[in-house]
Amino acid sequence: MDLLKLTREKCASLKDTDSRPGLEAVILHIEISEKHYELGRQLGEYLYTDVIYRTNQAYEGALKEAYRVLAGKEPSSKSPYQIERHLEQGKLLKERVLLQLRNYRTEWRNKSTHDYQLFFSAQEALLAIVSVSAFFNILLDQMLEKHAYEMEKSRSEQQLQSSPPNAADYRALTFAQQCVQLLTKFSENIAPGDSTTKFEYELLGQLAGFIEQVDPQIKATTTPVIRHGTQRMEADLLLQKEDSTVLIEVKRPSLDKKRRIRDGLQQVKAYMAASGIKDAIIFMPPRLSEEGLEVTEVTEDSGDRDNKIVIVAPIKF
Repeated sequence: MDLLKLTREKCASLKDTDSRPGLEAVILHIEISEKHYELGRQLGEYLYTDVIYRTNQAYEGALKEAYRVLAGKEPSSKSPYQIERHLEQGKLLKERVLLQLRNYRTEWRNKSTHDYQLFFSAQEALLAIVSVSAFFNILLDQMLEKHAYEMEKSRSEQQLQSSPPNAADYRALTFAQQCVQLLTKFSENIAPGDSTTKFEYELLGQLAGFIEQVDPQIKATTTPVIRHGTQRMEADLLLQKEDSTVLIEVKRPSLDKKRRIRDGLQQVKAYMAASGIKDAIIFMPPRLSEEGLEVTEVTEDSGDRDNKIVIVAPIKF
């Protein structure tokens, strides 16, 4: 896996935002850290410490751009410590991202900042490059999701004045049925190819933004963590309205649609068993604009109340 290539691809999706210069600077710091690492093997171990100084710059730059996107505020007047504190205490970072942030901060940034006599080895330099690259990549996922969410809400505001929630027949549906309608409407509104060309977190952000814009009574939570004993699972989307909850598992279309749907069934069954949620939808958006959606219902006996899984996909399952 080429982490730097993947990073560039994700940053390209944010090229039309105010974060572009900052993201390009982060990539440059990572590139230079890699060059210092190679030079260290040839010219001397002192260059491995320079690797850490560059990865520190990448780390702090990534935090500033995350603050710009996730908090919606200008980072230039804030110190790295203030930004870290805001992102952590404001619970703006997902659990997985926060774990990587704390790991890099503890193992490399803090050590190199507070001990000017410290020297790093080749292994430590390599781990720092991998660590900051991985942190930046999963942080970019969350930034892409938030950007897609905001863009979709803005785009849909004018287009959906006559949205389903204004209709009496929509209000008469169960919440799970309303969710099916919303997913169908979303499929009609996304651009052809979006479901396959966007990164997964972009698609989730776009979907969450659309749903909350169309029906403001719905709270959409992306990648909710479900815990069962020591087991930790991460679903795609959790929709809540009053006392009702529906799990959504999003599957990007592929040539073998049925296999992907079967995979989705196994996943949502595990989520439902762990969470106690009784309604779930497996959603596969169309790959082509001319593809229609089929709705298939699957009911499973779970004791006091049957689990209901609905498949919304461009194929009859």
